[in-house]
Amino acid sequence: MFEKLAGMINWGQSLAKPAAHLAAVYLHSDYLKLVLLQSTGLKVIKVETLLPGDHGSVQDMLLQLCAELPASTDLCLVLSSDRYQLVQLDKPAVKQEEMLQALPWLVRELTSVPVEDMLLDYLDLPEHTSAQGARINVVVSSKSSLLELCRALQRKNIRLKNIQPEEWLPRNLVPVQSSAVMLLVHQPGQELSLQIVKQGMLYFSRKLRGFTRIDQYEMAELRQGMLDNLLLEVQRSLDYFEGQLRQAPVKEILFQIATPELPAIVRYFADNGFVQVRALDLSHWMPGFSQAEQQDYWLTMAGAVELLQAGEQANEAQG
Repeated sequence: MFEKLAGMINWGQSLAKPAAHLAAVYLHSDYLKLVLLQSTGLKVIKVETLLPGDHGSVQDMLLQLCAELPASTDLCLVLSSDRYQLVQLDKPAVKQEEMLQALPWLVRELTSVPVEDMLLDYLDLPEHTSAQGARINVVVSSKSSLLELCRALQRKNIRLKNIQPEEWLPRNLVPVQSSAVMLLVHQPGQELSLQIVKQGMLYFSRKLRGFTRIDQYEMAELRQGMLDNLLLEVQRSLDYFEGQLRQAPVKEILFQIATPELPAIVRYFADNGFVQVRALDLSHWMPGFSQAEQQDYWLTMAGAVELLQAGEQANEAQG
């Protein structure tokens, strides 16, 4: 996201040039998290969390986290859900180079961000997922809240390459395959996100209300209606994906919820007819890290992987 706006913000060199190190910082209102990788082999070199109040403003914390990055590091900023809004709409019939100029006027009634303060980008949805024709997901953020952060990084010669909304990143941790996979992912204090990924692309996404505190309940409490409601929402989404979008059945369902009850939740789904269910395997991406550390940094890790994949795609396009 937002790499299309690099000309306006002057965010640095082409993504096609490989970097020796990749980093991502997750910008949340309650904390900032850093993951630093060695790009060869995706070896995690460092993880760190800073809390507001202890380290000054968000800008101060961001610069502190990035101050010790190696010189050859590309950076991705990951936005928490309170920093952007997502809108899905029909793709306008305008030239590609005019898209970003047209979108603010198309989404102005659908978001709370004033047109003059919009910083936005879009993601094409697979055309065959809609009987209505081409659709796009538009992500809208506040330019005033991000531009100063970007410029502060520039002044320190930090190579900011990309900004991503968190909802577009879980797909990076799923192998690219022809079969569809459903992801049920949750961040503390946020709504549960249901996504269906196929061939590395996000085919379907929705937020499930009523599950904000799913990570805080014991299994006995979850059994008192919450898990049954979740079973119903999952089945509805599967029916929509297969029926309305006319897609082949989802192969498996992967869970990422930071709770000790996750194995029991997975078993509950299996006991209720969902055979191919399991927890998302984070050890592949963060070997040697404890389960708690994996739960803390998996989404930030997905932001760093986004840089690697974007670079590979750019190289393929040039090759």
